[in-house]
Amino acid sequence: MGILDQLDRGGTSPWGGWSLEDVEETEELVDRPAAQTQSRGKPLKINRDLLLYRAKVARQAAFRAPTLLEKLKHQKEAESMLRRCLSLDATDGRTYVALGKLLVQQRRYDEARSTYEEGSTATGGQNEYIWQAWATLEARLGKASQARKLYDAAIVANRKHAASWHGWGLLEKRQGNLVKARDLWLKGIRATEGTPNPHLYQSIAVLAGEMGYVEEARRWFREGTRTIKGKQSHALWHAWAILEASKGETSAVRYLFRKGLETNPRSRYIYLDWGRWEKSQGQIENARSLFKRGHQLNSLDAPLLQAWALLERDEGKLDEARQLFEAGSRADPHHLHVWQAWGVLEHRAGNISRARELFQQGVWAQPRGKSVAYVWQAWGVLEAQQGNIDLARQLFKCAVKADPTSEKSWLAWAAMEEAQGALQRAEELRSYRMQNFNEIVLPNNFGVGLGPDAPDSPFSTVINTIKEWFTKVETARSIARRPPPSYMRLENLGADQEEGTPPVEEPPSLDEMQRFDSSELRLPAVPSPTADVPVPPRAYNWTASQELPLRS
Repeated sequence: MGILDQLDRGGTSPWGGWSLEDVEETEELVDRPAAQTQSRGKPLKINRDLLLYRAKVARQAAFRAPTLLEKLKHQKEAESMLRRCLSLDATDGRTYVALGKLLVQQRRYDEARSTYEEGSTATGGQNEYIWQAWATLEARLGKASQARKLYDAAIVANRKHAASWHGWGLLEKRQGNLVKARDLWLKGIRATEGTPNPHLYQSIAVLAGEMGYVEEARRWFREGTRTIKGKQSHALWHAWAILEASKGETSAVRYLFRKGLETNPRSRYIYLDWGRWEKSQGQIENARSLFKRGHQLNSLDAPLLQAWALLERDEGKLDEARQLFEAGSRADPHHLHVWQAWGVLEHRAGNISRARELFQQGVWAQPRGKSVAYVWQAWGVLEAQQGNIDLARQLFKCAVKADPTSEKSWLAWAAMEEAQGALQRAEELRSYRMQNFNEIVLPNNFGVGLGPDAPDSPFSTVINTIKEWFTKVETARSIARRPPPSYMRLENLGADQEEGTPPVEEPPSLDEMQRFDSSELRLPAVPSPTADVPVPPRAYNWTASQELPLRS
């Protein structure tokens, strides 16, 4: 009987005696401490640690490799070292988690699932990191019920595991269970009071903002960035910037994006969203500079290249756009959005045969993914305009089959039928589109829109609890980690602070953010790579661009 079958019997871990009734896709938030004792005859722990470190470096090198061949080479090296670790000690949970993630990156999902199952058995079901990584995999593959059981097992193993609370909340949010997601994140914040985690604050703030409680969201972002880890979390600053961008706070957006890059100067996500935002503000040169720098630091990131290509396309520079699309397709041949956008460009330019070839490449990139609906829809529009109505119908049918909630696919199909005089058929298609449209209804008790300090806000209880221990925890950590007094700068000390205690930087208010220049980027410097950090690959040479051979 498999582990998931055992979890079905009562919904608990096969090694646990209780379940969380009310208790997804995240990276590991902390490293698991290794066992403190060594079994007789077991290799020294330092040997496994060294192999795990080298495997991690190889995996990072694979991510930054300038060519697909080098990427595969580094991935093979990492897998070989991880399997060597398993042969040295089959009870080390860190190896199973690292190997599973490597297999997931290569889309070897069945092997990753088997690895996690073997790891859960080998560790007696007591390793929450394996459960959480396995749950993330099942959630990624759309198996929500199995993912819930695995998240439950992870929390049974360790109630303070922030990644499990966060991942489970994301899963419920994607399933439309907003109140459940909120409750999970609140419980996670309470459970991890001693070690507050920025991802929990980020998710609950984003949810509050999406529900219209903007001030409440801002308060959660401020509370998150008051923590030591929160100040160093580029994801938290990034999410806050996205919120302010939706509210038109121009200067605040640039300030927050800049703070995010100060914590992680190589963040491809910040370069991507900041560049898109600058483009929407009409600051084309700013956007181009951000895309260019982001690409130089992340040469194999296809979304950055696609966004840059779309900018050049909108500026009328079609040749530059084609080169960027070509580079994006080489960086990640499985990124179907590059193929789709490139095909649309060729369609608009009148290169119909070339557009068909690119759409076919997009379908091959992810034939079973939900996002392939974008490719089918664009291809259907092309064939409809070319008068191939029967073929267009089949393409639109493929689009709505891949993603029944794709509004553009239903409406494009209905518009084609209406243009052909089939008015009744067009109305039926619009009706089908409404049947697959799930409107999110705001719960009555979700919040009051006045911030977490409001007395009847569901967030007020946990905020009051947080405030009680924030000062104690942060002060204790600051004192414990402060350097010797001889290394302190006295001019940095406040008048009301103890001598030798570093000042506590408070998150700025919205008014303080708006004092910054509204147009200058002022990007932070990128630190030089050290011996422990793989050197970033050389950027793509645009002058040496060659024709991309299509896959047969």
